[in-house]
Amino acid sequence: MKITGTKSYIQVEDDNGNIARFDGEVCFNNFYAMADSICWLKHQGEVTDEDRVQLIYKATQYGRDYDIKVLFFDHDNKVMFEKELELSTEVYWAKNNLIFIAVILLSMIASIILVAVLDVVSAMFLFILSIGAFIFISPFILWGISICRFLVKTKGDEMTVRSMIGKTYSFPLSEIEKVVRKTKNLYGWEECQKIIIYIRNKKIILRRSMEGFDDMDAYLLRHVDHII
Repeated sequence: MKITGTKSYIQVEDDNGNIARFDGEVCFNNFYAMADSICWLKHQGEVTDEDRVQLIYKATQYGRDYDIKVLFFDHDNKVMFEKELELSTEVYWAKNNLIFIAVILLSMIASIILVAVLDVVSAMFLFILSIGAFIFISPFILWGISICRFLVKTKGDEMTVRSMIGKTYSFPLSEIEKVVRKTKNLYGWEECQKIIIYIRNKKIILRRSMEGFDDMDAYLLRHVDHII
């Protein structure tokens, strides 16, 4: 299987040498195409619509297996074989944020140790300084825990949430009460900045700074009716 493309089309070549192009685009090494707009460049034997469906299935499966986003949209703007192949979408904090947190924590700890070693202040002042430093770094510690744990993942029509604290839980999308999208006008384009998902007595907050935010936004727009 070989998948290539440009800003105007996606080209798929299967293991039998059949080649087809679909209207679509490549965006950040992800492939998005319209399932109905096919043009066969090479095909063995008579072409049928079943050949188109099978090619889309194989290409989507290939993308899933090799961690490449390959999505084909039907006339209803639904992703083909999303449920059958259990395609997943994930949102999480980028782990490189831990470097920033580590620098702040180490700098603060080193400063306290240096003051203590030099013995330039009283024990009471050092104690107060240590308490103040702990209060200052506490939000960063909590953020670090969230970076390591937080994950929202969808597979098919089910969502799984691993929060900063507590147990991991899953639920069907039908249990989502509503989704609130906070948008911002950016150069004439409404860009989503925050997503709030309401489920039972919980709410899940996703932010643009998270990895996979746009993919999850698109997923929710396709699957959830109660979006504000």
